Amino acid sequence: MSTSNVSNLSIQTSMRLTIRQAQAELIKAQQEVTTGMYADVGASIGSETSRVLDLTRDSMRLQSMIDTNAIVTQRLDASQEALNQMAASAQEMQDALIALGQSGTTTTITVAVNTVSNVLSNFTNLANTSFSGEYLFSGVNTDVQPLTEYDASSAAKASFDAAYAAYPWSTPKTATEMDDFITNVVEPMYTGAGWTTDWSNAADGVMTSRISQSEVVETSTSANENGMRYFALAAVVAKELLGQNLDESVRSVVTDKAIAYISKATAGLNEQRTQLGLSQSRVKKANTSLQIQINILDTTKADRVEVDAYEASTRVNNLLSLAEASYTLTAKIQQLSLVNYL
Repeated sequence: MSTSNVSNLSIQTSMRLTIRQAQAELIKAQQEVTTGMYADVGASIGSETSRVLDLTRDSMRLQSMIDTNAIVTQRLDASQEALNQMAASAQEMQDALIALGQSGTTTTITVAVNTVSNVLSNFTNLANTSFSGEYLFSGVNTDVQPLTEYDASSAAKASFDAAYAAYPWSTPKTATEMDDFITNVVEPMYTGAGWTTDWSNAADGVMTSRISQSEVVETSTSANENGMRYFALAAVVAKELLGQNLDESVRSVVTDKAIAYISKATAGLNEQRTQLGLSQSRVKKANTSLQIQINILDTTKADRVEVDAYEASTRVNNLLSLAEASYTLTAKIQQLSLVNYL
């Protein structure tokens, strides 16, 4: 009689392989339950994979536009806040000039001049507001400070003093002369090329941003707009001329001209605020449209890559049961020995 070796090694090896496969399938199934998507999209949907990749890319591109628009919105908000404060400063100057009236004492004139000086300094600081390292009112020259401070050493001050000294004044100065000096000498220095020579380093062109696939809007404004020109003009006229030794009729001309200029400045600032407000509205509407498109793309993609949650959970439970059974059976096989039966 012949005998042969009896071994449970092959059975154990087979069970280990079954356990390993069950564990691999379990990891994939648990991932699908957690994410709600196929663990291996390519293997699961085949030729539809390229379509899913296109949908994903389009969704990410639109989301990138929304992210960029968030920065645009912050820039517009910062610009609006600065313009709002400029408008408030303009109103403060106008109130001071109106309170001064047609005549005034040395004290009231000094108070008015000091108010104008403070307002002018505040205006310059606001015009030089920056956001994320870029100046808001420099037009496309975002790395250049738009306005130069008006002080004793500034080019604007030197130009005014030279023009004032060169004008053929009578003694004493007359109201007609003052009106002519302000209208035909000083005003062109601010409404013409002198503005960019003495005051402004800003560009006329403004920043634009693509806010959707088909829309491009202006997202900044320039210190070269009339609102800011007339603001500086009104302030300089009042600051430099109200304190001069003038007859009441002449000082009245200065006050009236300064009030007229600051009114033009307020109108100009409001126009700038309106333009930026329109851009803000368009950005908001563009974001709404972009989000709707993203939702459609994501829904379409989800229809292709999402797994059935109930089916995935059932598969996990089945695999867990299989793994537990395999562990139990393997343990029992390992305990088998002929010694136990001798």
